Amino acid sequence: MRRLFLILGLLVAVVSPVVAQTKASATRVDVRVFNPRATQGKPADQSTDQAVLQLTRDWLAAEERNDRATLQRIIADDFQGTAPGGHTVFKEDVIPLDGSQSGGLAITASEMKARVFGDTAIVTARGVQKAGEKRELRFTVVFAKRDGRWQMVAGHLSAVAQG
Repeated sequence: MRRLFLILGLLVAVVSPVVAQTKASATRVDVRVFNPRATQGKPADQSTDQAVLQLTRDWLAAEERNDRATLQRIIADDFQGTAPGGHTVFKEDVIPLDGSQSGGLAITASEMKARVFGDTAIVTARGVQKAGEKRELRFTVVFAKRDGRWQMVAGHLSAVAQG
């Protein structure tokens, strides 16, 4: 149960904005800035969108199966999140302990949408818990493309208020 709250917490609040990787030298700093007007009217790269959505489905499946190897691959070493109580969580807080038999986050996701901004992607979705209270949730996960592959660097998950 504590792990479920920890996982929910890691996804409760959007972590600090993902900062594009910068390359610094003694005389020059290369900073990437997203200009929303530069992409208006241009078709989205469907293959990239689909790849990021599939990675999100893979993450959810790995959480439910308690698949440490897949979670280690998907979640970046520098992952940082915010738990429901407001405290910060890191990768080692959300990867199940070796030999743990309890399942992780188990939700049925729908309404998944991906937005890709160069080497950063944001996925938003609606979910319903498969067990327990079966609460409706909204989640956002942020991916960064590093060394040719996408990794989850931040997340947010919150329960939708009833009423």
